Amino acid sequence: MTGVLFGVALTGCGWLPPDSPPARPAPADPDAAVLHDWTVAGHVLGPRALVSEADAAAFHGRAVAISAAGYSSPWSGRCDDVHRERHPRALADVTAELALAHADLGLADPIVEYRLSCTTGRTPTLTCYVGGSHAVTCWAGVCYLLAR
Repeated sequence: MTGVLFGVALTGCGWLPPDSPPARPAPADPDAAVLHDWTVAGHVLGPRALVSEADAAAFHGRAVAISAAGYSSPWSGRCDDVHRERHPRALADVTAELALAHADLGLADPIVEYRLSCTTGRTPTLTCYVGGSHAVTCWAGVCYLLAR
């Protein structure tokens, strides 16, 4: 008799709701295109470059890491508390602004310009242009081509 009551008690609890609702996936970050570990894959010297071709080439293979919380690059250093701004741009406008109208930056329209500003400390702002699966960031008159 005890076994029957125990069986009834177990099956009788099926109507209770689960302890917690199922977890919902987090919404996608609208800036996911820039949030990557990038590698410097090449460079384009601008007309006002402050470094030589050899100095710019020395950055090939270096890492530029951008996360939701911060960024790091060989030029800006590290920031762990970032403010992000995003602005849609046209590739022709970006290349004209950088005085690189005839250069192949490896980007495809539509371009999004990201300005990453550190809210603490004196880490310089990191500006990246993302178009397709590639990005570009420029320092000292040199634009570095970034790949994932």
